[in-house]
Amino acid sequence: MSSKHPMPRQSQHDAGAPNTDTTATLAEGLIVDGSRGLYAVETPLGVLRCTIRGRLRKDLEFGSRGGSSRQVKRVTVRDHDPVAIGDRVRVLPTGSDSGVIEQIVARSGGAFTRRDPNAGEGHLALTSVAGLDQIVTVFAAREPAPHLRLLDRLLVLAESQDIAALICLNKMDQQPEGWLIERLHAYRAMGYPVVLASASSGQGIEELRARLAGRTSAFVGPSGVGKSSLLNAVQPGLALRVSALGATTHKGRHTTTGTRLVALDGGDGGYIADTAGIRALALGASSLRHLDSCFREFALYRGQCRLSDCTHLHEPDCAIRDAVTRGAIGAERYDSYARLHAEGAESRSSWDASDW
Repeated sequence: MSSKHPMPRQSQHDAGAPNTDTTATLAEGLIVDGSRGLYAVETPLGVLRCTIRGRLRKDLEFGSRGGSSRQVKRVTVRDHDPVAIGDRVRVLPTGSDSGVIEQIVARSGGAFTRRDPNAGEGHLALTSVAGLDQIVTVFAAREPAPHLRLLDRLLVLAESQDIAALICLNKMDQQPEGWLIERLHAYRAMGYPVVLASASSGQGIEELRARLAGRTSAFVGPSGVGKSSLLNAVQPGLALRVSALGATTHKGRHTTTGTRLVALDGGDGGYIADTAGIRALALGASSLRHLDSCFREFALYRGQCRLSDCTHLHEPDCAIRDAVTRGAIGAERYDSYARLHAEGAESRSSWDASDW
């Protein structure tokens, strides 16, 4: 399989560059599968099963002496590999289908981060997939009931990383209620594309397929909304290729428990990253510090508040709260903003989706 992504030029910010110049012997590729210690990398030479060079896992602390002769004071081995599915890397081929990851190309695009719900307190959030162009938020028309506060949380995640977000309402054959269609019209007015789909009837599948072409997209949303059915409708057999990775490790009611990039057929290419049904979703500190900028409909009113550091929660003469009162900003969206702001103030980095 050859890479469908153009090969970017070497960046001065590339991580883990070796001491000697081995660039001429390295093949650049895309990590499409794997976990700690072993990764499948799609390269012009084919898919290589790659280990990762040990030095890439190490953080070096140097002494106070300057110059090129600095001595290493402390070496710390990271708890997890510095790569994720979707990262571009440079590998040294070591056989017909094997290699070693030698360099990590500077990460671009967005990243979807989730926490293992069984890991316990203090466990680091893990980046499941990187290099995203688009998040496809999938919800069902009726069963399970659509959770629009979770949708707002996902949209904040996309806005904070400046990547595209697509809203897909599946199971349209269930006849969604009028209030839901009205709310989706409001999201369209904000500039978010909305695809009304049914994997069983074929409604919206061509539009969805067109919006996936040439992009690296993550399907995210609660369990049971039909993500796998949509994948099969877009490309027969696609869901089987994706969910097979979790066949031996699935837990609870989730079908997909890992992340893997799967290439789409067709001239425009593209990749799908199918992720586990969300139990916990991490929003980074940057998302929370600039939360008001992650709500598109606030843009017209930001800067019009009396106080320059207005939180839009309790201050006098707040232009955004005034817009909510007048109906110019939806009360439900403002409520999502207030909830996220409160949780950010408590310095929580992830939330259980059942709270929403």
